[in-house]
Amino acid sequence: MVQVMVFVLALLLVLASPFNGVKSQTIEEVLNRIQNFYEKTESIRASFVQETDFPSGKREIRKGKVWMKKPGLFRWEYLEPEKFIIISDGRNIYVYYPEENQAFVYPSGKAVSSQLALGFMSGRGDIRKDLKIESFKTLEKNLWQINFFTSHADSQIEKISLLVNLSTGEVKEILLYYLSGEKVKIIFENLEYNAEFSPKIFKFNPPKRVKIN
Repeated sequence: MVQVMVFVLALLLVLASPFNGVKSQTIEEVLNRIQNFYEKTESIRASFVQETDFPSGKREIRKGKVWMKKPGLFRWEYLEPEKFIIISDGRNIYVYYPEENQAFVYPSGKAVSSQLALGFMSGRGDIRKDLKIESFKTLEKNLWQINFFTSHADSQIEKISLLVNLSTGEVKEILLYYLSGEKVKIIFENLEYNAEFSPKIFKFNPPKRVKIN
């Protein structure tokens, strides 16, 4: 369960500082574009595919839906192959396994150190201040892969890579490199911005039979 928590919080963590060999103004413009895009975005709704590569060579693929809303509200609903839900109501983070009738609760303030920012995509944190750039490369005319190191001692993530649309600042994919050797890629599909949806989806109301830890 701790690994699930680290994964979700790492998804929402993004950092930045100058990169040697690249004109700082060019990088700064890109980071500003990303930050400005999400500062203007009040909510996000999307489908996603999560690909996890393990050091053993095994690959695991999960699919689901995600909702995010400022400030710091999110719901990751995994549908395939195993069903489980991760919800943040701004105060607590809940991991719920309906088929096992079990849930886990993590206070947001204790789940990560106060220096870790819950990410730019959900309205918390600043990509220009919270991540340290390692490198970048151009994949297509308007598509960059930007690689960041994490600088916090309590992080289990070694590196984060973002696939970014330079024209808009939109993040299309997130790739997490774990210190344990695992790689987790999140591919967003059918992205909708500033969509209207009920705030009830960020409330955790489990059935009475569910055991809460």
